[in-house]
Amino acid sequence: MILCVLAVTVSLLLRQDGDGLRVFGIRWPVRCALYETFGVKCALCGLTRSFCAMAVGELSSAARFHLFGPAIFVFVCLQIPYRIHTLWKTRKVNRLLRRVGLYLAVGLLGGLLINWLVYLGGLI
Repeated sequence: MILCVLAVTVSLLLRQDGDGLRVFGIRWPVRCALYETFGVKCALCGLTRSFCAMAVGELSSAARFHLFGPAIFVFVCLQIPYRIHTLWKTRKVNRLLRRVGLYLAVGLLGGLLINWLVYLGGLI
């Protein structure tokens, strides 16, 4: 839950600039090592910018930065109330709710992998 809150908060604080991302005017230092080294995007390239766009309500920009960015952002946001609920109801977590969350997570990870393989296939 803490990581989800942190991801959403950072998405709200980061601002897109012409040459990257900035937080309080300071350039965001995190870059994709795979892209910087080999010029090949990883499966998560563009996800930070997509989260930032989603945090301010720019759905079309978010989808341009990363195809699955909006869906992953919504999934992360929904994790916050779900995790609070599971902490509150420690022993009585709805099995259906848990299964749906698991299937969504696996589906999103599968989508990320397929999206990346399609991208890599275009490079060959």
